[in-house]
Amino acid sequence: MNKTKLKQEGKKWVAEGIISEQQLERILETYKQKDPNFIIIVFAVLLTGLGFLTFIMSDWAQVAHFSRVFVILAAIVGLYILGDILYRKRSELLGVSFVILGYIVFGAGMLLILNIYTVELFSAWPFLIWSVIGLLLYFIYEHKLIFVVGLLVTTAGQIYSGMEFASFSWLILIVFIVGYTHFVYHHANYVFSYLFAISFSLQMVVLTIANAYEYYWLIVLFLALYVIGELLPKEILKKTFQYISLLSIFLFGMYQSFLLQESFFIQDMNLQTSFIIVWGLAILGTVILKLLTRSQLELIDLVLFLPICYLPFSYVLGLVSLFIFSIAWLLLGYRKEDHEKVLLGTVSFLLSTFTVYIQFGWDAMNKSLFFLVGGILLFSISFFLEKQRRAIVDSNKGGNTK
Repeated sequence: MNKTKLKQEGKKWVAEGIISEQQLERILETYKQKDPNFIIIVFAVLLTGLGFLTFIMSDWAQVAHFSRVFVILAAIVGLYILGDILYRKRSELLGVSFVILGYIVFGAGMLLILNIYTVELFSAWPFLIWSVIGLLLYFIYEHKLIFVVGLLVTTAGQIYSGMEFASFSWLILIVFIVGYTHFVYHHANYVFSYLFAISFSLQMVVLTIANAYEYYWLIVLFLALYVIGELLPKEILKKTFQYISLLSIFLFGMYQSFLLQESFFIQDMNLQTSFIIVWGLAILGTVILKLLTRSQLELIDLVLFLPICYLPFSYVLGLVSLFIFSIAWLLLGYRKEDHEKVLLGTVSFLLSTFTVYIQFGWDAMNKSLFFLVGGILLFSISFFLEKQRRAIVDSNKGGNTK
């Protein structure tokens, strides 16, 4: 809620006697107004950074000559110095933007120099250095934009390692865990924790593909993120880690439902006993944690982590598990009046419906009829969900009046 909206709502609270006029003034005084230039600065950094990257990738820059190296080094040093001066003497945000530009030019320039002097790479070590420099810059300036860019570089480095060398960089993972985990935990910021969790999920996908693991090992890896969230004492971290874990495994379930329809895929799949042992221990530990924390209702989340591929009629059971999770979250969200659960439950239900509809309707129906029926179906679902929501809300109100 921005300050203007808060002021409007605050006047209503004062009129209703919830707070006094003096309390509203104190709340507004302590409320930090966001810098209106923030979005402008972010886009300025993006556009200027793209300008530098385009220049570095130009034909002029690809010619091996010391002048190119000198220009890049001069740009890096100049941007860092200008950014530091602005940060300390004029504007923190503006200064950080130039520091980030220097950071972008540093990484891109390093890759360019390696390219023009034909240095053969066997791993993603340039991204490792780039990531470490990002951590050092964040340690010096402690601005969230630097953290975000550094984390993006780290994630991109891991993806690059998987795509270019078909390998997983354990060193990048160590930097990610040892360096970024510290700041994510101590700051307990929504942006940091969401980006960290997303990066973890993407890196686990790279780990599975690069090492040619069976695809279902992702179930355990995503469950690990869920369990980590359960163990963390800070509510922000717990919520974000578990939400990203559930989102990851839900998308995995959608993807899996298409794979398991192909007979050749099932025949070539190697079902490993070791996975069942590891998965069983992980599920048992999660159930125990839920019981100890009296979160039995959240056990419904585990339906997404079932190894469907080991069961007969696996693709049908996979679709059923998506619907069970979606409907359960919708009902729990309405009952507890938890808007986040309702939103996520609604989105997951729509995605489940879309998945089923694509699998069974795309080839069998006329394309115009396909979209028309899909729209009518979604309208019907929305009416049904609204009816259920009103029934639950009315029953809650009735219980409260009693």
